[in-house]
Amino acid sequence: MTRYAVVPLLILALGIRVGMFVERGRLPPPPVPRRAAPAVAPQAEASPGPAPAPANLEAPTCEITGSFQNNIYPSLLLSFGVAYPEYTRCLTLTLRNLPQASSLQLRIESDLFLQPLQIAVNAPDGSAALSPELPWNYELLRRATQMEPHSFVATLFVDGRSEAQAPLVCTVHSVNEAVSRIFNWSTEQWLDTSVCFAAFVNEDHPLINSLLQEAMAARYVRAFTGYQFGIQSAALQVQAIWETLAARGVSYVNVATDSGTSANVSTQYVRFPDQTIRDRGANCVDASVLFASILRRIGLRPVLLFKPGHCFTGFYDAPEGGHIIAFETTALGSSTFAAAMDEGSKELQATLPYLGSQQYSVVDIAVCRQQGIYPISYRPAGTN
Repeated sequence: MTRYAVVPLLILALGIRVGMFVERGRLPPPPVPRRAAPAVAPQAEASPGPAPAPANLEAPTCEITGSFQNNIYPSLLLSFGVAYPEYTRCLTLTLRNLPQASSLQLRIESDLFLQPLQIAVNAPDGSAALSPELPWNYELLRRATQMEPHSFVATLFVDGRSEAQAPLVCTVHSVNEAVSRIFNWSTEQWLDTSVCFAAFVNEDHPLINSLLQEAMAARYVRAFTGYQFGIQSAALQVQAIWETLAARGVSYVNVATDSGTSANVSTQYVRFPDQTIRDRGANCVDASVLFASILRRIGLRPVLLFKPGHCFTGFYDAPEGGHIIAFETTALGSSTFAAAMDEGSKELQATLPYLGSQQYSVVDIAVCRQQGIYPISYRPAGTN
């Protein structure tokens, strides 16, 4: 469980460092990953910054940089923002040559904010570096369906007068982009962030009720009771879901998209459950997310399993954990559930020995929820 708690903070720390170093135009030295404490102090009061020039000899300056090389991923803000407020702090401001005995105010404006942010700056040494909590308009972020540039403007006021201003343009990504890996400069290796996919599992999605009703109407199963009547009953419930989705015409499509806008961040486009049903097509991640959403809704404990270039899903044989029963979601629409379980068992045995190594992971949705990684909320078609 420690891994799930620490990874979100590492994502933020690395994202801020990547943005700051690239913006300043030099190769980033190895960062020191943050530990359990937030990457940025929650107080609005600024932390000490670079050594300033002698007071009153130079005009005040203001610099602004964005995390992840000025890339903003709404899925991170929407899924981690409640439990980890530091995730709202995607901008870093560096102030220099600040006059003493003056009232200092910093104002940040963007069309992605509910309102402009204005905070007092306390910088007794004449300089400051701060990353304030930002007033994001989460509804706008949820409706981001494609990459778009958005502007941010920071203005420094000294005794009520505007003395310095800094603009920044960031690329805001689609809400469907999940951050899967981040390059860690300290180890020169990729950091696995597959826990981010848990945000696309939505056990509260309203579409699930109709799917369960269809399964019972087709007599695939009499009721959905989770683990109440044992593991064989649970497996029959999963098979009923399999048959229902196949009857809906959902099948595997080998399409996966990475925006490729940052050399230090790897992402993948993930369909939400309603998009998968509507499109009647799903790659390995889409189908795994859909099944995990439904399995969690009926009281099972699903997991997402990752290996290089592939994702499949499964569930524990008991609510408290235990053995994983895996199945291959890419067989949906072309094979029986029994065949999918046989293939999933082979995939699982090939994956388990490598867990903890690069691109191998198990994402336990129940643990992610306990650690504050929540589903990205559903929006009806036409409102995204």
